[in-house]
Amino acid sequence: MLQALPSAARYRVKSVSIPAPIGGLNSRDSLDAMPQTDAIVMSNFFPTVEKITIRDGYSSFCTGIGTGDVETVVNHNAGANNQLLAVGSNGTLYQIDTGSAVSKKTGLSNGRFQTAEFNGNTIFVNGADTPFGWDGSSASNLTITLSDSSSSATLKGVHVFKNRVYYWRGTDQNFYYSATVDTFAGNFTKFPVGLVGTFGGNIIHVGSLSIDGGEGVDDLLVIVMSSGEVLVYSGSYPGDSAFALLGTFRIAEPINEPRAMAKLGGDLIVMTKEGYLPLSQVFRQDLAGNKAVALSEKIRGTVIRQVGLTGTTFGWQIHLSADGSKMYFNYPTGDATDPYNQHIFNPITRAWTIFQNIPALVWANYNGDTYFGTASGKVYKVGGTADITTAITADLSFAYNYFGDRGSIKRFSSVAPMLEALGDISFDFGVAVDQQAPSGLTLSTGTFTSEIAEWDLAVWDVDVWGDTTGAGIIQKRKVVGRLGRSASLRIKVASSTQTISILSSNFHFIPGGPL
Repeated sequence: MLQALPSAARYRVKSVSIPAPIGGLNSRDSLDAMPQTDAIVMSNFFPTVEKITIRDGYSSFCTGIGTGDVETVVNHNAGANNQLLAVGSNGTLYQIDTGSAVSKKTGLSNGRFQTAEFNGNTIFVNGADTPFGWDGSSASNLTITLSDSSSSATLKGVHVFKNRVYYWRGTDQNFYYSATVDTFAGNFTKFPVGLVGTFGGNIIHVGSLSIDGGEGVDDLLVIVMSSGEVLVYSGSYPGDSAFALLGTFRIAEPINEPRAMAKLGGDLIVMTKEGYLPLSQVFRQDLAGNKAVALSEKIRGTVIRQVGLTGTTFGWQIHLSADGSKMYFNYPTGDATDPYNQHIFNPITRAWTIFQNIPALVWANYNGDTYFGTASGKVYKVGGTADITTAITADLSFAYNYFGDRGSIKRFSSVAPMLEALGDISFDFGVAVDQQAPSGLTLSTGTFTSEIAEWDLAVWDVDVWGDTTGAGIIQKRKVVGRLGRSASLRIKVASSTQTISILSSNFHFIPGGPL
């Protein structure tokens, strides 16, 4: 007589939920050893402290900044004057904060300016034209006399340190500092650093680093050479008897682009051939150790490959968003159809992702918003749910998960991603097993119908009103039918009308035995 199997011998479906990979993109660890909080693929999603959210779009802000590339965008913010300025490749300075491009200075050799705000003026230098200042109403050439009688038109970099302006060319080992405080014109004295350096190279960055010196915060002057040598000075200025070299340190060779260094709090972040490095760590590590403490260590392979491909091409820049939530590491891709992408760093969680299809040559902030300049004389404003009118497509692959049992085969029967949106969601999904490459995965199309109430269509006591907490969260199960030891969910979403987030995924599987 047939009898039911004892309960211990019956197949038991297990249900396991996996949170969204808020640890961000990981291109460092092997697929087999990656933390479960990380992602194999993350494009156009931004990892927050609780979920993964599709990135913001952008809208047209100003056109007519010449007809070529917009190569400089800068916020002039002094007193009552808060303005957005741009320089096109046509060699014209425009004021654009009204949304219209108004010409303010013409006849410039190129549009690739470095700037500094000082004493009510924005100073512009590009290594080809006479430096000029913008005072909020007009642009005036600066009379700068260098102590070695060289031309001020060759100055390509500018920095302000302790009430003095510093200039440099980027093609030699000298910088120039002002004879008096609170001035950006007049007499400037040459200071050669070639006498103290060990590895040579030319000055490409000058910046200020704030560190705790044991008796309070110290502001230090940092000189970064093209060879990777970093010179650190303390004191007020080179003419002061207290001005002293604290040390020379070595980092990987930096990207030779003036915009490839920026402030993050009191630190300086510099783009190098081995990753994006916080210079505060230079004091504590040798060259090999610097690689391990780079901000970009988790995406080290991705960064190194990209620098190798396009490291000498214009377009590398570090930019902190207006709200401080994102640090953009802009880079040229070498791909004509998507020429510029961004490695995005979350300063709060230290997670990484990649933004694609944002054609930014240069970034700036203005009035609490983020802007970027691009080709065809256009500046765009970041925000909204579409790239002008085009849907934003976002792609995510969770890290492979063994569900607590690395040795046993499992039959994955279904998956239920938990998504959040205010309307219907269309997406493509698939489940890869046993470290299958995400690019080789065949995806299926799925749809989640929103349960948010629509006026004149909603059913009373059934549909959920849009202002109810959690009303936009939807989780429905999809059949997958895969066999393997580990599994990874890949999901793609596209939308031009709403923000979509991924909160988690739930797997159903039947555990088997080892093979």
